[in-house]
Amino acid sequence: MPVRLKKLIGTVLIVLWLIIYSLIAMRLAVAVLPNAHWVLQLAYYAFAGLAWIVPPGFLIAWMSEEPKRR
Repeated sequence: MPVRLKKLIGTVLIVLWLIIYSLIAMRLAVAVLPNAHWVLQLAYYAFAGLAWIVPPGFLIAWMSEEPKRR
């Protein structure tokens, strides 16, 4: 697969992932955290703020691979 096509696919998937992830993270926060202790809220937002990067990291690695030579 050409690198340009991989980058296009990866970019679209990352944008979709960010939209879906942020909606899920917000919904979970609204459902669970309103009456939680501030330490639990801090831990949740720290985790949620960093956890989104794992799947795009794999996608970025895949996008930057050179095509295999035959």
